[in-house]
Amino acid sequence: MIPIRITILTSSYPRFPGDGTAPFIQSIAEHLVKLGHDVEVVAPHDVEVVAPPAPQHCGEQRESPPKIGGGRGAPPEFSRTKVHRFRYIWPERWHIMGHARSLEADVRLRPRVYILLPFFILGAFVKLIAVTRAQNTQLIHVHWVLPNGPIAALVSAIEDIPFVVSLHGSDVFVAQRNPLSRAAAKWIFRRASAVTACSAEMLRKAQSLGAPKDTYLLAWGADPDLFHPRSKNLELAHSLGLQGDEINILALGRFVHKKGFDGLVRAFAEIALNHPNARLIIGGEGPTRRSLEESARALDILDQAILPGRIPWDQVPDFLSLGDLFVLPSIQDEHGNQDGLPTVLLEAMACGLPVVASDLGGANLIIRDGDNGLLIPPGDTRILAEALERLLVNPAERAQLGRAARQSVISEHHWDAVAGKLTCIFDEALT
Repeated sequence: MIPIRITILTSSYPRFPGDGTAPFIQSIAEHLVKLGHDVEVVAPHDVEVVAPPAPQHCGEQRESPPKIGGGRGAPPEFSRTKVHRFRYIWPERWHIMGHARSLEADVRLRPRVYILLPFFILGAFVKLIAVTRAQNTQLIHVHWVLPNGPIAALVSAIEDIPFVVSLHGSDVFVAQRNPLSRAAAKWIFRRASAVTACSAEMLRKAQSLGAPKDTYLLAWGADPDLFHPRSKNLELAHSLGLQGDEINILALGRFVHKKGFDGLVRAFAEIALNHPNARLIIGGEGPTRRSLEESARALDILDQAILPGRIPWDQVPDFLSLGDLFVLPSIQDEHGNQDGLPTVLLEAMACGLPVVASDLGGANLIIRDGDNGLLIPPGDTRILAEALERLLVNPAERAQLGRAARQSVISEHHWDAVAGKLTCIFDEALT
C-alpha cells in the first residue's frame, strides 16, 4: 500500500476528550493513520464545551451544567491526527455551525445558519486551501455533502485535488429540502471522484439527487479492543440507583424525534408491570428530554426509567457495561429525517450486548435478524415491546445474540476494515 496525503474536511469533530460529537470521524482519521496515511483534519471552531450533568432519574430537577472550557481557554486538541480549527464569525457565541447544532431538533435549520453560511464557507475555504498547500494533499475526504461539499469542490478545482464525499444522513435530508440545496448537491456529486453512503436508503436518496450509480455502500465500524464485554461499573451503577439485581435495557443518543425514544418509553411501559426489576436507561440530552420525562410520568414508570444525561464518549464502554440488552428504536420523523448508521449500535454489539434495532438506515447492513440481533419495523411500539419481552424472559437467547454480535464486529465491522475499504476507494480516485 502506498501512503496517501489526505485532508479530511468535516463540520463536526470531537472538541475535547470524551466529546460524543462525531467521534466516528476521529476513528476514521486515526485508523487511516494506522494504515500509514498522512491525515490532517479541517473542522470548525466551536465555543461551547459543556460538562455533563450528574446522572438523574426521570423527572428529577436538573441543574444547569457548568462550563468547563470554551473560546481561547478551551482544552488543546487531543486527536492523534493534526486538527486545524477555523473561526468564521464574531462574537464567539455565534459559532453554531456543525457539531450537531445547525439543526433544531434535527428537523430544520436554525434561522441564524442562513446568515452564517457565507462566512462559514469562506472560513473553511481559506483554511482548506492553506492546509492542502502546506500538506501537499493528494486527496480530500469530505464528510457531509452540505455544507462541506461546495468548499471541497472549489478547492479541488483550484488545486487539482480529487475529493471523495461521505454521506451521513442529515446532509441528504437538508439537500432534499429545496431546489437550491438539491442543485448544490447535484453540482457536488458531478465533481466528486467517489461518493459513499452508510445505508441503502441513503444511497437511493443520494442517487435521486445526482449521486453516481456506482456510489459505494460503506457501513461504519467500532473498535472491539475499546468496546468489549466487561464487568459492570459499580460506581456508575450506584450513581444511577441500581442495586445489582435489575435487568437493564439501554439506549443512547441525542434526544431528537428521529431516535424514537418516545416510542421506546411507551413500549417499556407495556412490559414494566410484569418485570418490576427491569430498568430502562436512556443516555443522552436534547430538546425532547422534557417530553420523555412527561411520558414516563404519565405512564407511571418514573421509578423504572432513568435518564442519566449526556454520556461522555470515553465513558460509553462503562455505560454499556450496565446493560443486559441494547435498543436502537430509530424512526423516520414527520419531516422525513432519519439516522444513517449510528455507530453506538456497533459499539454495543462489540461489547457483547444483544441488540434490538429498527430496520431503518444502515442497521440491516450490520444485523442479521435472529442471528446477531433482532430487527423490527420502525415505529411499531407493540412489536418493539414484544421483542423486549422476548429477550427479557430468555437469558440464553440474550447470551447467544450477544456473542454473535461481538463476533460480527471482530470479523467484519471494525475500523481497520473500514479504513482499508476507504483506502481502496481513495486509490481508485487517484488513478
